[in-house]
This record gives sequence, C-alpha cells and structure tokens, in this order.
Amino acid sequence: MDFTLIAHRGYSFSAPENSFEAFDMALERGFDNFELDAQITKDGQLVVFHDQTVDRVTDGQGEVSDHTLKEIQALKLIGGYEFKEEFPDAYIPTMDEFLGRYAGRAHPHLELKSREAALPTMVAEALKRHGWLNVAGTDTFDAPGITVSSFWADQLYRSKLRLPNVRHGWLINELSEETVDASVKLGFDSVYPRAGTATLESVSHAYERGLTVRGWGIDNDDDLARIYKSGAAGTTINWPTEGQEFLNSMAD
Repeated sequence: MDFTLIAHRGYSFSAPENSFEAFDMALERGFDNFELDAQITKDGQLVVFHDQTVDRVTDGQGEVSDHTLKEIQALKLIGGYEFKEEFPDAYIPTMDEFLGRYAGRAHPHLELKSREAALPTMVAEALKRHGWLNVAGTDTFDAPGITVSSFWADQLYRSKLRLPNVRHGWLINELSEETVDASVKLGFDSVYPRAGTATLESVSHAYERGLTVRGWGIDNDDDLARIYKSGAAGTTINWPTEGQEFLNSMAD
C-alpha cells in the first residue's frame, strides 16, 4: 500500500531541526514531504521554530516571543550541541525564506505551534504571498502541495476559515469517536493520532467519515510498524531513510 514518510522538522536525525540544512537534506534523500513549525517573534515576524523557548537547540535562552527577529537569527542553531561543529552556519529561518526557497518542489506540513491569535492569519498571508495556494488542491502528499496542522483545534479552525481549500489536519493523542466527530464538524480534512495508539478499527472508522489519517510520534520500529499496519496513509519521522528501509523489509 502507499505509505508516505514525512521528514519531521526536516531530516532532523542528521541536521539541526527546522533548518535549511535539514530540509535540503530531506529533499536530497528523496523525501519531499517535510514538517515544520510556525511561531511569532517579539516584533511580529514568522519564524520556523518548534520549542516555546530557544534553550534546547540554540546557544541562547528565553522564549521565542521575547526575541526580535534580529535576535533570533543571531542565534546559532546547534541542536543541543551535537551539530555545533558540523553545521556552524545553521540559523532559524523566517517563514518567508522557507516558503520562497521550497516553492514548487516540496510539500510542507506546516504546524501552527502557538495559540497566538494572529498566527493563523499571518501564516495564511505568507502562503498567499508566495503562491502556495496555487497547489492547495493537490492530493494528500503530492509535491508541490501544502498542509496545515496543529494540536490546537481552535487555531486549526481559524486557519481553515482563512484557507478553505488547503488541507488541514488535527494532531491528537488518540483516535476516538469524539475526536473524529469534532474533526468532521469543524471541517478538517485529516486526523493525526500518535502512532503508537493507532488501530485498524479506529483508522478505518476515520476513513469512513471522510478523513485521512497519518501518524506522529515515532520513537522506534514498533511505532512505525503499528502505524503502517493500521492502514494510515503516512507518518512524520526523524529518520526517514532508515524508516523506509524498515518498511521495505516488512514488505519482503
């Protein structure tokens, strides 16, 4: 069956997460679907960054929202020091830089990371500005294409209202009757359960309600095998090459 591996924050197993080095590496290794995170700086600029604070993966400290863009981009993106020597020039990209760099050659899965009210509107405007709405109607994992996701249903709903033709997926811990019902009611296109919780029954039910399913939170081969066997369409993963090799071995 078709099953797509999405490079989580780029090829984050081998390069600093959410960096151009990680996204470029994903493309070079044949993975044109990758996940990234959107946040807002102190001076109202969109940047590609996951954590609420910069402490874990940069040489700085404090919350993203307490830094200006200039301050954010002066930080070294060292990924907990494991990439300090190998990628000395890695930095935190703006969303405009990202969308311009990968236009026409990738399928970003863009996560609305924070609950700031302005975030869905700012992301929608950036996508329009860079022409990404021209590929909004493509199939689930076609590249070029675009998908918006979030753990926050209210943020995702605000985004869907602004971008009705863009695929939207709700990140959840577990598929249930309640989460499927809510997804359908709110007009979402997809549901994204934690991979280790997916079952054939729950995934099949979501598909019957018109939703696409893909996983997240792959920690090991068992998680990958479970989401694959559940009938889901794909998953995010930090190590897509090794993941594809594992899936190929299952099919042999």
